[in-house]
Amino acid sequence: RKPSFEGEETYLGRGVSYCATCDGAFYRDSEVAVVGVSQEAIEEAHFLTKFASTVHWITNKDPPEDNDLAQDLLAKPNVRHLTKTRLVQINGDNAGVTGIDIRSFGAEADEHLDVEGVFIYVAGQKPMTDFISHSNGIEFKEDGGVLVDEEMATSVPGVFAIGDIRNTPYKQVVVAAADGCIAAMAIDKYLKGRKRIKVDWIHQ
Repeated sequence: RKPSFEGEETYLGRGVSYCATCDGAFYRDSEVAVVGVSQEAIEEAHFLTKFASTVHWITNKDPPEDNDLAQDLLAKPNVRHLTKTRLVQINGDNAGVTGIDIRSFGAEADEHLDVEGVFIYVAGQKPMTDFISHSNGIEFKEDGGVLVDEEMATSVPGVFAIGDIRNTPYKQVVVAAADGCIAAMAIDKYLKGRKRIKVDWIHQ
């Protein structure tokens, strides 16, 4: 997706992140901001409470009262919830993010927060598949991910897809590596014209 906030693209990878489970450990004992009220934002903010000294949770509305995980998050001692508030700008220098400007609905002026990390979950996620032509027969899922079967094969024979371009819920290196292992064995089977993968052992 296109950046939603001023400074987001500038500091992406230097304080701006879309993955707390990937980058959260870098912010141990630091103040961070989580922007968004989606379930993903709630889960990622929860994860960050393990590391950050303060998690500033910025939402444009109150989270659902029947969402137990959200209510549990609000009860965390190192969570500061800023509801009915929007992110205005991400600030930084050559070293990375130094803070953000936010504004509460109805307020006439911005408020500045000193944070080292900003985790954004407001516009959903769309994998970077611009390099794939939609006219070559490769099918996509409704969420923008490449459609594959259990062997990572796409709708085009001989073409396989792994990792984040599948737009799986868990975007981790280990997941992509596992995809690659599956695809490698499937490709070997495809190139040799076998119908089945040769297994290392068989359970009796």
